[in-house]
Amino acid sequence: MSTIETRTDPIETGHWIGGAAVAGDRTFEVRNPSRLAEVVGIVAEGTSADAVAAVDAAAAAASAWAATSVQERAALLLRIADAIDANADRLIDLTTRENGSVVTTIRREVGAAADSFRDVAAYLPRVLDDTTVAGEGEGTFVRVERKPYGVVACVVPWNAPVLLTANKIAPAIAAGNAVILKPSPFAPLGVSLLAGLAAAELPPGVLNIVNGEAEVVRALLDDSRVRKVSFTGGGATARHIMRQAADSLLPVHFELGGNDPAVVLEDADLAETVDRIVLSAYRRAGQVCFATKRVYVPRSIADEFRRLLLARVDAMAVGDAADERSTMGPVNNAGQFERIQRLLESTRAAGRDVRVLGSKVDPDTWDDGYFLLPAVVLDAQHGDEVVREEQFGPILPIIVCDSEEQAIAWANDTEYGLCSSVWSSSPEHAVEVAGRIEAGVTFVNSAMFSATGTREIPMGGWKQSGIGWEGSPHGIEEYLQFHSIDVHALPARSA
Repeated sequence: MSTIETRTDPIETGHWIGGAAVAGDRTFEVRNPSRLAEVVGIVAEGTSADAVAAVDAAAAAASAWAATSVQERAALLLRIADAIDANADRLIDLTTRENGSVVTTIRREVGAAADSFRDVAAYLPRVLDDTTVAGEGEGTFVRVERKPYGVVACVVPWNAPVLLTANKIAPAIAAGNAVILKPSPFAPLGVSLLAGLAAAELPPGVLNIVNGEAEVVRALLDDSRVRKVSFTGGGATARHIMRQAADSLLPVHFELGGNDPAVVLEDADLAETVDRIVLSAYRRAGQVCFATKRVYVPRSIADEFRRLLLARVDAMAVGDAADERSTMGPVNNAGQFERIQRLLESTRAAGRDVRVLGSKVDPDTWDDGYFLLPAVVLDAQHGDEVVREEQFGPILPIIVCDSEEQAIAWANDTEYGLCSSVWSSSPEHAVEVAGRIEAGVTFVNSAMFSATGTREIPMGGWKQSGIGWEGSPHGIEEYLQFHSIDVHALPARSA
């Protein structure tokens, strides 16, 4: 078996508060979803007291950090990117073993995390430039400035933990804020390593890390010194955060789930379309907020689309995430594993044609992890649970449509609006259809970000898929507020 080289002993991870490592009285284990007997790490479980200590440190550092120059902050971001590159092998090892995404995906994620810091360093000067407009009289003018909030709490998920952490802390600290980061307990190790590398380059207290669960988040939201919270994750947790934040009118930034539709038009290149949709739908075992999660296909090409799709999905190999032969790893945790199995069972019970495909890389160790083979629902209906709800797993429903108008209407008929895609051999027609879809991002002939899109597109959702934006120069703006100065002339006074 060809694998990445991994360490076998669990690492111990605490918090990072005020420039120092802090151990905890309570700990929890992080296990490898490919090999559940393997404890990858032992992590300090934070308390409300740890959260308050982190806010103390951030509040003490915030004013001095906000006073640093744009050039100084940009230079530190570049140093952090270099530190990520220098420690890439450690980050890849830890994140692969705790997260369950295949190692090829994690390699790209770690590289993208370093790029996120570099991109923010490049954007920063133009975002923070003040605007000054001369007034009507001599000596009068208006200046519009951008100022940091002060202390910001960032709560990150487990599905793409290293990249999503970089996408929060890079713009937050670049904007001049001090940050408290709360990793997911399902994948805290790579996040803590990356954030620790970043914190080591920054003044003490600018970036603090507190591991743990809901107790930590509640304490952060209860502290009036926290001026904004940024959360990526599920809608249920976001509602809890919003309810608590409402008590103090705390501003929130949410990047939430999606139920992303793919609208395939009659003139699509089916072989290329199927290949790219499969890459999107089953990447990270479907545990990606903007993965393709439902496909609308014209009746005239449905049979050929299904034939090509079944062949492509059946070629997938599921196994240990660290094994280079695996094209899909396990799902991340027991809750996901059980939920996806229940969804498959209910879909079969509804009479749908569910095909479970692919192969097992190592059948003898299959039951040692949270492994699921990829599934396709060939005859899904628009009202089915597997279509209406975000699966967040390796299941792809195919819905046959009788017209383009019906496909667009069904694509929009959801409470979600994160991403979407349109597939056609006519870019002009595809762009016209894309403009009618209710989503933060619509891809044409892909369901992934291009290099230019990664740098320039603000990522966020319509409807219940989020509040605010991440990535691009607009992502920095989420961590800034306006301060304007309006200078009036005094009346002339006689001698």
